[in-house]
Amino acid sequence: MRTPGEDVNVGATAGHVASQFMLSGPVRPEFARDETLAEIFAATVRLRGYRIAYASGDQVWTYAQVNELTGQMARALAAKGIGPGDVVGLWAPRGVALLMAQIAVTRTGAAWLPFDADAPVDRIAVCLADAGARGLLTCDSFAARARGAKFAVWSVEALQAEAAAGDLPDLPDPRARGQSADSPAYMIYTSGSTGAPKGIVISQRNICHFLRAANDVYGLTSDDVVFQGASVAFDLSMEEIWVPYLVGATLTVATPEVMSDIERLPDVLEAAGVTVLDTVPTLLALLPRDVRGLRVILLGGEALPAPLIARWARQDRRIFNTYGPTEVTVVATVAEVVPGETVTIGKPIPNYTCYVVDEQLNPVAPGAEGELLIGGPGVAQGYLRRPELTAEKFIANPFATDKKPVDPVLYRSGDAVSLDATGNIVFHGRIDDQVKIRGFRVELGEIEAALADFPNVAQAAVVVRQDEGVDRLVAFLVAQPGQSIDRMALRAGLRERLPSYMCPSHFELATTLPRLTSGKIDRKTLKGVALTAREAAEDEAPQSDAEAVLLAAAKHVFPGQAIPFDADFFLDLGGHSLLAARFVSEVRRHPAYATLTMQDVYAARTLRAMAALVEANGGGEALDLSFEPPPLLRRFWCGLAQAVALPLILGVVTIQWLGLFLASIALLREDASIWAEMAALFTVYVALNIGAKLLIAGLKWAVLGRTKPGRYPLWGVYYFRVWFVQRMIQATSLKFLQNSPLMRVYLRMLGAKIGRDAIIGDFEAGAIDLITIGDGASTGAKNRFANVQVVGNELVIGAIDIGADAYTGNTCSFGPNSRVGRGAELADLTAIPENGVVGDGEKWEGSPARKTGMVDLAALPPQAEAGPARRAAQGAVYGVGYIVMLMLGLLPIFPAFYILYNLDRLFSGVNDHEVSWSMLPLLTIPTALALILVSMAVIIVCRWVILPRVRPGVYSIHSWTYVRKWLMGLATEVTLETLNSLYATLFMRIWYRLMGAKIGKGSEISTNLAGRYDLVDIGAGNFLGDEVIFGDEEIRRGYMELRTVKTGDRVFLGNDAIVPGGSVIEDGALLGIKSRMPEDLHIGENETWFGSPAIRLPVRQKFDVAANFTYQPPKLKLLGRGLFEAFHTSLPTALFITCGYMTADVIANPIGRGDWLTATGVFLAAGVVIALALVAFAAIVKWLMMGAYKPTAHPMWSWWAMRTEAVAVIYGGLVGKASLEFFRGTPFLPWLLRLYGTKIGKGVWMDWTDLTEFDCVKIGDYCAINMTSTLQTHLYEDRVMKVGRVELGKGVTVGAGSTVLYDTHVGDFARIGQTTVVMKGESLPAHSEWAGAPAQPVRRPQGDAAARTKGAALRIAA
Repeated sequence: MRTPGEDVNVGATAGHVASQFMLSGPVRPEFARDETLAEIFAATVRLRGYRIAYASGDQVWTYAQVNELTGQMARALAAKGIGPGDVVGLWAPRGVALLMAQIAVTRTGAAWLPFDADAPVDRIAVCLADAGARGLLTCDSFAARARGAKFAVWSVEALQAEAAAGDLPDLPDPRARGQSADSPAYMIYTSGSTGAPKGIVISQRNICHFLRAANDVYGLTSDDVVFQGASVAFDLSMEEIWVPYLVGATLTVATPEVMSDIERLPDVLEAAGVTVLDTVPTLLALLPRDVRGLRVILLGGEALPAPLIARWARQDRRIFNTYGPTEVTVVATVAEVVPGETVTIGKPIPNYTCYVVDEQLNPVAPGAEGELLIGGPGVAQGYLRRPELTAEKFIANPFATDKKPVDPVLYRSGDAVSLDATGNIVFHGRIDDQVKIRGFRVELGEIEAALADFPNVAQAAVVVRQDEGVDRLVAFLVAQPGQSIDRMALRAGLRERLPSYMCPSHFELATTLPRLTSGKIDRKTLKGVALTAREAAEDEAPQSDAEAVLLAAAKHVFPGQAIPFDADFFLDLGGHSLLAARFVSEVRRHPAYATLTMQDVYAARTLRAMAALVEANGGGEALDLSFEPPPLLRRFWCGLAQAVALPLILGVVTIQWLGLFLASIALLREDASIWAEMAALFTVYVALNIGAKLLIAGLKWAVLGRTKPGRYPLWGVYYFRVWFVQRMIQATSLKFLQNSPLMRVYLRMLGAKIGRDAIIGDFEAGAIDLITIGDGASTGAKNRFANVQVVGNELVIGAIDIGADAYTGNTCSFGPNSRVGRGAELADLTAIPENGVVGDGEKWEGSPARKTGMVDLAALPPQAEAGPARRAAQGAVYGVGYIVMLMLGLLPIFPAFYILYNLDRLFSGVNDHEVSWSMLPLLTIPTALALILVSMAVIIVCRWVILPRVRPGVYSIHSWTYVRKWLMGLATEVTLETLNSLYATLFMRIWYRLMGAKIGKGSEISTNLAGRYDLVDIGAGNFLGDEVIFGDEEIRRGYMELRTVKTGDRVFLGNDAIVPGGSVIEDGALLGIKSRMPEDLHIGENETWFGSPAIRLPVRQKFDVAANFTYQPPKLKLLGRGLFEAFHTSLPTALFITCGYMTADVIANPIGRGDWLTATGVFLAAGVVIALALVAFAAIVKWLMMGAYKPTAHPMWSWWAMRTEAVAVIYGGLVGKASLEFFRGTPFLPWLLRLYGTKIGKGVWMDWTDLTEFDCVKIGDYCAINMTSTLQTHLYEDRVMKVGRVELGKGVTVGAGSTVLYDTHVGDFARIGQTTVVMKGESLPAHSEWAGAPAQPVRRPQGDAAARTKGAALRIAA
């Protein structure tokens, strides 16, 4: 046992003394001055009177103006006799007037006693009486209630009026009236253990020293803008208000309206240019995103969670964790915190001292828990009129000796702490019953005393519990014998007596309370007691069925908590975005109220308002969407037929690249001249390309004929025939023909009815021969003609008719039997459902589509025309250009093989154009790199030769500019067949810059800019997701319009977003996945838009980590990522080279013998073997590099993120490109995807392979996932990859082009329509239908047979 005065060694840092049991802050005697707050403020006015002191809304006040206004109020107060030695209460809503009143009081020499705006009048009266206050300074709106305290009441408005009337004497000098540095500056009342609040008097010396000592640590300057949001009743506000006064900084003063809308608070802070935020961790955690410009964050008032540090830390930002009881003046210790390190409360601030002692006040060893004692210039003199409590808590320093002049008085904090190895103080909690809730210190005894005053309450105990991750007060009550407790009346009574933060959220009835042997309440046991379900009477009775459903859902996400119908979901109930998603999902379990959306929660905020919304929307008829699963035998025979057909399909795919590859090797081995090789390859290529298209067209008509609309059994004979034709057509790249006359020719060969001068962009279709596109019609890029879909157990086939002169935007989708009338117009991302009809000349937009008006056809130019000679000449150019541009993909083969053979010669010493199989894995990596680099060089040359400059403007489709633009776009598409592994790598932006695009530093790009490089201006730090349509040309009536597109810095564009030409997106903005721009094509700074049509979201959840892992990676990370990406991007190409070379060796013998039958068999077998080998290789890479995926979050520059990107590149470049894509619609695709960890039930039909975090996907039995849909298990916003799970129940149908985001669950037999987005965190109930971006319930007329399906016979047992 150590005795007082015995030495203990702990760690120390610069400026801190820690060589003994005393831990001391830096010694700075200059901070202890003979000064007052009023004198500090006056000094700032003299030096910086011109600077802005307050900004609130549109108004600002300079220090000089504040000095004048507060001087007037001070004179009015002084005229009423207020001066040194007096106490004046302060009670008013947040705002500038309250802050000025505070200054006015201190300028008189009096002390102020602040109250929170929602403090009950009875409590105010108790505190004023205890303090001996002269009166209460308030505002006109509070004055009537303030008079209930039975004290003199003055309003700010009345004082200002008195000053304006004149005849007030000058303000007396407080010093002349007896004020000194030891006079009271302010008083704070905290809750008391006996039930009566206790007053703490802080002197001028205490607070003035603190301001200087604290800012020595924080480093605020006159250039800072500080957010003032704390209640003046919370002593943290002194730091927030008066440190800025000390340095002449600006206070951005929050109004009650600002503080009530946490979701908009980041916008407010950024608009005000706030650089310093001083708050409690709870409030910081509620902010939905980061605040740009913040350089200092001061946190205190409660424990600081480590994840919050990781979220808010940035390279250019300092975060301080502060600690200090009110009794030692705001803050006593401080730690600058960084992610990854243990959270402590640091070391003492300048001139403060700390000790850690046991119950006998003996110092404890480092690492051992003890009570924290605090000394220093901030220690108050004690509690007002509470000598016994003062003697207990403010003790003579037991460590003082004649040789050690230390602080004479220490404050016993009652907090359990320990010292770590570095001398930092680790906080462990309260030794006594004091707790902190929402930053306010609460004495549980005061709440218990208030509860005991109510009738029928015999005993009461209050504890802080963490339920569902939220700290809350829970009261345990024992009733008087034979009596009952009305919890509703109890709660209402407490709200009249106590501030809202002191009112328990749950009241638990008990027969007895557990106690320790000492007789004290056993609070530890109470914290672990299971809470009983609350009685219905505890909540207000619902007034409607909707309110009852919403209340039940709210109880699910706020367990054991009182839920008033008029309580704010976020501010009063403590909700946040995740809880809102859970809440909405719970409500959606009731079909009648499934219309509630996340946007409704944010807009309505209260259960009562939400209930009104869902009642106005009305409910729908209960659906039964279950069906009889297809027979196993039918699926078996279909799968067998597909297994027989797959070698032919894969053979057609393989011959188009492997045939050229074999020809190249053969020519190189024969030492043919370069010109002979090129001529031979040109001939071979033309034969293969044209031959494949003719073969596919012939097989289409032979196997299927013209597709017949109707509904057919899944896995049936007709399904097989349709599937076979789809996969054969997929084997040829239709996208190379887009927007050219060649597309019209080929589609007609396949049976489509295509009109004259129709311009058709890239698309995917179910049945091409059921598509009609009229004369002069124009379809945008990436359209989905989803006229063949699987719904439940049926194959649904229908026609699509797009009328003459119609225009469809990009990424539109069309269901079976849909029709778009003549001259009609569809905006980007419009979804026309099955049987949907758009009338002639109508304008439609959105998902689900809705009519928005009529097209002004008279305002459009006449259809562009050209004479026969020009058409013929351009037709020849298109044909020859098509072949030549595709041949460009062959040019890199020659230097690549030159490198391959010369590298082999270095190892073998023989130049025989033969490479050992054992050497191929080693030599093909540099060969692949050469192939990629030469491909990049070829396309760069083509860009500057074919289309050296692109200008904004309008061009006829018959102009040579249009032809050259098309050739350049084709060349880019062809090259990206080789370079697609470069997407989202460091090399993509380098390549695009060489192509002439303006791309800022650090931008990540994963989309094709085609031939529009001059029109693109991408800022620094952008993120363009997969398949973003960025500035694509718009073609209407035969005219192409090109416009510029510009983004600011740190813009995020989600996958499949559409940014048309003419768009401007400012810094920090976000456009969500499958979303289009707002109508004015402008997104403001830090705005977030989502959906089709686009809606602005008030807030978005953000995930912030250190800049060196997101936007500002160090050079070593850049180098490491570059080398790693160089390797993994070349790996797919290297494997294709390896497979091609080995096949060439195997097939050489039968060809040499003239055994063409054997050679054909080997070739077909090679197609299957290569496809399956690539699947297996990618699976092995996935398991070796990533193991099993789990929900997680990692920044972009982390090693984890780089590895998973490599897996995605290898999977997409190998598996998707040459194998799995052709297993779509077969029973084999689920088998193969299970190799990667995907959980797929039996009988699942999949026309989709776009997977990334495989293990996070679970697909139930008999689900149907249609073409181009996505189960997206991650998002990359804020350069942090967030991964979650997607789960589809049994029998779910996902429509074409739809996306289901992570952390979602889709119930059994639910149906998701075309181009629908299910938001993260949502749950869709079973047997429900959804469509839209974001998803909305499909509303069908009552009695719609299609909605109810075909009755009970078509049902799987749940």
